[in-house]
Amino acid sequence: MTQEVLFDRDLLRQNRKRAAKGFVQHNFLHHEVANRIAENVCLLDREFANILEIGAMDNQLHDVMLSLSKHDSGHGLESPFDRLRVTWESCEIEEELPNTTESFDLILSNLNFHFINEIPQFLLQIKNLLKPNGVFIASFFGEENLSQLAHVLYETENEIYGGISPRMPPTIDVKTAANLFAKAGFQNPISDFAKIEVEYSEPLNLLKDLKNMGQGNILTKRSRKFFTKEFLQKISENYRKTYATSDGGVAATFEIVTVTGWKN
Repeated sequence: MTQEVLFDRDLLRQNRKRAAKGFVQHNFLHHEVANRIAENVCLLDREFANILEIGAMDNQLHDVMLSLSKHDSGHGLESPFDRLRVTWESCEIEEELPNTTESFDLILSNLNFHFINEIPQFLLQIKNLLKPNGVFIASFFGEENLSQLAHVLYETENEIYGGISPRMPPTIDVKTAANLFAKAGFQNPISDFAKIEVEYSEPLNLLKDLKNMGQGNILTKRSRKFFTKEFLQKISENYRKTYATSDGGVAATFEIVTVTGWKN
């Protein structure tokens, strides 16, 4: 029996390509999470010489890890690798990864793991790419990510069209994420989550950010209806009605799950 394909990967590539042009103006979330990943790597208290980053939108994670050291981080963190000999590679966020067995001692994935169709198989590929005692760290959106937006989209679409369609991707909770890593053979996986609160002056600015982050809707069962002016106006109205802040803006809560797993 063929497993249902949740995500349109061709559309993902198109979205990311379009987003790359204006990403510098909408990269705040990727950069915030990249900074947190870099500090987590430093806390592992070991060096990494061969690093692979999957699906990088820019060089932030690379640059911040190079800059972190005991001298300039302000957190007493040692550099996670020897700057003179580190090799940093990157690859696209594909279902099929490069077939280079045991080539990396650290693999990183920042805010794209949630778009993988076959997660168990993907994790096995990651493990195959890692050297013994190698580490994989992935950040992705959690189960309560943008709960405000999910509620408003549901309410608005039902109000305008008399029904709903998939608009928010299915998510993985912290416990399930760790279990998936363990089933793939990673040792002692550690998962945690953080909530990042953002206040927008206008609800539609959130949709604009998501589009220009390359985080648009790529569900295969998504509605093919365009966002009409009426629909967008109603989204804005419903969002502000329920989630307005005291400063006159609206609240949006990003939930970020980060999982770290070790190969034997």
